[in-house]
Amino acid sequence: MLVCTYLFQKEICLDVGVENLVRGIVHPTSALLDSGTNSIFIYQVWAEQIGLPLVKLDVSILVYNIDSTLDAGGCITHKYSFVAEYQGHRERVTAKATQLGKINLILGCTWLFKYNPEIDWQTGVVTL
Repeated sequence: MLVCTYLFQKEICLDVGVENLVRGIVHPTSALLDSGTNSIFIYQVWAEQIGLPLVKLDVSILVYNIDSTLDAGGCITHKYSFVAEYQGHRERVTAKATQLGKINLILGCTWLFKYNPEIDWQTGVVTL
């Protein structure tokens, strides 16, 4: 299956839909593929705007930047569950809520290991 992508400042993003499980509404967005991230993350402000149900984590997670400094956004304290859709594939995922800014969703190593996509870094094409 071929997943259409586009380049976001030399980064690879997928056009995905995020479905609110309570309301059944699908919200289109971009998901950054990031092999340097160990999980799936969602921009908390955007998640609140589209009405995703918020769930408090049992334990807060400290966030460190690439230079080993603590992130200015503080700890991750909540998560969201939703259905992610891309090219006809639907999957229920749980994403940790944080302050991302430019992008609403990051698909990290947990997603990359599960689907093991082929990535052409020159063209930005991702094949599952």
